[in-house]
Amino acid sequence: MSISNKTLDQLAENIASGLQMLGGLKQGAETQIKSIVENALSQFDIVTDERMQVQEAMLAKAREQFEALEKRVADLEAQLRHKGD
Repeated sequence: MSISNKTLDQLAENIASGLQMLGGLKQGAETQIKSIVENALSQFDIVTDERMQVQEAMLAKAREQFEALEKRVADLEAQLRHKGD
């Protein structure tokens, strides 16, 4: 059985068109699924990774400031004890 180049070209074109259509459907489905998941997750108290990193950085800075203040208070208390002697 012999297949002409024209037939092969048409078949290749049909396959390429089908793949493009599937790619568009896949992208549309991904967008729709992402929207559904984001909507479902928005109903829960969930924090994004980015927001969590910001909160961790703020907490680390606050911890550093607290430790510095603790040291300063301890130093001031020591100075007061020495003045009282």
